[in-house]
Amino acid sequence: MNSFYTYIIESTISVSVFYIFYELFLKRDTWFRFNRYYLLFGMMFSFILPLLDFSASSLVVNSQNQFEFNEYLSFGYAVNSIKDQTVEFISNPNYIFLFYIMIGSLFFARFVYQLFKIIKTAKAYEKIKYKNYKLVLMNDDSAPFSFFNHIFMNKNDYGTIGSNELLLHEIVHAQQKHSIDVILLELLLVLQWFNPFIYRYRLAFKEIHEYLADRGVLKANNDKIAYQKLILDQIEKSFNLNLASQFNYSLTKNRIKMMTRINSSKIAKFKILLVLPLVAILLMAFTINTSNDNIVNKSLLQFQTTVNPNLIPSIFPVMKGEGVKISSGFGMRIHPISKKEMMHNAADIKAPEGTPVYATADGLVRKVKQNYKQGEGYGKYIIIDHEGGYSTLYAQLKDYSAKEGQEVKQGDVIGYVGQTGLSTGPHLHYEIKKDGENVDPEKYF
Repeated sequence: MNSFYTYIIESTISVSVFYIFYELFLKRDTWFRFNRYYLLFGMMFSFILPLLDFSASSLVVNSQNQFEFNEYLSFGYAVNSIKDQTVEFISNPNYIFLFYIMIGSLFFARFVYQLFKIIKTAKAYEKIKYKNYKLVLMNDDSAPFSFFNHIFMNKNDYGTIGSNELLLHEIVHAQQKHSIDVILLELLLVLQWFNPFIYRYRLAFKEIHEYLADRGVLKANNDKIAYQKLILDQIEKSFNLNLASQFNYSLTKNRIKMMTRINSSKIAKFKILLVLPLVAILLMAFTINTSNDNIVNKSLLQFQTTVNPNLIPSIFPVMKGEGVKISSGFGMRIHPISKKEMMHNAADIKAPEGTPVYATADGLVRKVKQNYKQGEGYGKYIIIDHEGGYSTLYAQLKDYSAKEGQEVKQGDVIGYVGQTGLSTGPHLHYEIKKDGENVDPEKYF
């Protein structure tokens, strides 16, 4: 869940930054083809960026200590505390996620409906082959529009004065495959429906598509006045489909202004170079980290753990021998000192004092507790972060044989069993957290 939230947030920030850059530096230029590729690159980059990870560390582990607790409270949580946490979890993250999915589903349903409407329209009317395209002659009084190699046009407009320009406009849309841009953007809109910049991004794309189609027409017929009059004659007609590349859109004024604008100078091309630091900043912001909590690394980890099981906590943390046994497991229990029913988030392993304690997986030692009070809390403890969102806690230690920042391998001795905290006898208090949640250690032995 956290990975999904991270993906959406990073993708949203990326697409917003690309649009703001376009608005500030590129929108008024006449380099329409470059602007189209810029917007397309920004959209695809925003899809992929959160999936990348260029971590510099040779050992990739969690960047956040998952174990946060009051040192001098008894181990575990009271029943009421668990209920409060459960209510908070249900009332906040789950409801937010369900609301996000519900609205996103509506946008996806609209996307599917528009696809269905175009297909239905294509089947409902007469079609004729026109060069490499299928010309759909509609009875509706609608402005021409295109979708891939299908060009939709009013039957009464076909063959009239100006129809060649109308057709040529839509052929340019089809030739340059503008429908691909539109579909990708609509899918991104499903994910980022809450982002106000995504709607501006969509409008910018439609503007560029129209400018490119207009330029294609004027290259074949340089009569700007006649063409502008033709645009104005079509202004009342609209099929009103976001997926279609339409001859007439609500951008008529901007299109006419752009036709009369002097081409941007060659010096303006140097603004292209500004895109490079923009991409570099986004890459550094979102991909250079020590976190393994992303989609690409999780897929890689599934393969790695199959080949190398040392990557996840999977061995018994104490040297087995006489007197070594699990004295208290994971789950609700009566606390041996407070005599209150509490959640026990660990496996307590009874063992003679001084028994070696092993790292249960390859990892990085995050915390070695030095400042502790004898007979209170966890006493001496070690926290190790592992790949795949795992962290392990080894408490009640008598002594250490590992240091903070040290890389350890599965089976390395990191300390020795003791009773330096709140305890009724020598034992190891052993916890595993996966993505911030306590899990039953016995299921991993």
